[in-house]
Formats: sequence, structure tokens, C-alpha cells
Amino acid sequence: MKKPFAFLIVTVLILGGVLSAQALENDEFEGSDVSSFWDIQDNGSTWEQKDGWLVFEAGFNQNLWANDDTTRLTQMSDGDFDVETSMIVDYKNTSTVAGIIVYSATTQDHQSRDGQWVTLKLWGRGAAQDNNAVLQYQRRENDDGALGYVGTQPDYNPSQDNPIPIALRIQRIGDEYESWFKPDNAGDWVSVGKVTNDLIPPLEIGIYVGIADGESADASMTVSFDFFREASNALTAVDPRDRLAVTWGDLKRK
Repeated sequence: MKKPFAFLIVTVLILGGVLSAQALENDEFEGSDVSSFWDIQDNGSTWEQKDGWLVFEAGFNQNLWANDDTTRLTQMSDGDFDVETSMIVDYKNTSTVAGIIVYSATTQDHQSRDGQWVTLKLWGRGAAQDNNAVLQYQRRENDDGALGYVGTQPDYNPSQDNPIPIALRIQRIGDEYESWFKPDNAGDWVSVGKVTNDLIPPLEIGIYVGIADGESADASMTVSFDFFREASNALTAVDPRDRLAVTWGDLKRK
């Protein structure tokens, strides 16, 4: 029996929609080269993959607040997702940013500027704010708590005196974005916030780093990412080691 022409059109449209959806790739940062599926925005940081880590030496004058001037690796997506990463941040004597970004170049922000985002980030702060870091959940130049954003996560102020391990997670369902983190990359996920943000696809999703201040001899930032994962994309290989248990000294010596 021949299928009706209308049925074939609907089938093609449905399959076309499925095929056009862009799935996010997992990355365990194995090997020596960055995976080809990443789009790289290079604003002056340097990076290399070694021993299962993606290690950045952050450049200066790179912030994510009024503008996106960071060095970042992103993938394109137009659907829902649930992404997480873990990182070790070692910074000294300056203002720094590192985390997950969901960016839409075609969405105007609340000040009618092209480009809007949702980000969950560790903000490392200098001597003017006691040389400690805070966790922030923001859109562009805004962290309005009434909207679900968080300018400073309560009871979390790790010092710059030691490298800071942390896990971050953002989930998108429609226009809702929810975030969590794990202090010291251990234990259960701690809720940060849930927001509604109408970001127009395609979205650029990934990780980023930067030193917000200008160059200074005693300022530095090293960020080591352990992995980037999308929950619905099953891993083909799982490393059983607890890699964040590796000491910072061991990692730096390799």
C-alpha cells in the first residue's frame, strides 16, 4: 500500500528536525590536541591538554560581565541540555573568571545590546575583597536575585591561598535554566538558582577563563578542567580514577 504524499512530507519534516538538532559532545580531555568539535574564542590565554586535563594559563583584560572578552571553548546547540564540568582554579592577587557559559549572539540583552547569556562562574577576587572567591549565577551585566540569579552564593568563600576544586552544572529545559555546584568537587549538588531567559538558538555552550584586570607581575591564573559532559550523551569510556584527587603539585610538575 502506498503511503499518502502528505504522510511522506510530515515524515520528512520530522526526520529533518531530528537530524538538524545539534547534540553536545562530551570531552574527557584525553590526548594532546583539543577536540575538533570545539569552537575557540581566543582572547590571549594559552592552553594545552596533558594527562587528561585541559589546562589554561589565563590572559589579562578578559572578563565576562558587560562584555564577553574571555577565552572560551563552545559547542553549538538548539535544544535542551544538562551540562557539567569540574575544574581546579589556582589564582593569585587579581580578579578572575572561569565557568560555564550559555551564549546567544542573536538575543538582545535587557539593555538592548546584541548578545545575551546565562553563566555560572567562579569569580576570584583580589586584595580589595580579601583575596577570596565567590560563586555567581548571572546574565549579561546582571545578577538580580529577584529573577533567580545569585551574585554571591551564601557560605562559599574559598581563599586564593590554595587551589580551588569545584564542579559546575547548568540544565536547560525550554527557557528555564537551573544551576548547581559542588564545593571541593565533592558530595551532592548544591542548588544555586533557577531563571527564565529567552535565549534565541543557536546557543554557544561551553567553558571559559580570563583575568579581568590588567597585567600585573604578581597576578596569575591557572585553570585545569577535568571534563565537560552532557548528561543525555552517554560516555563511551569512563575513567575510573578520581582525577581531582591528584595533588596540584603533581599536576604542575607533569
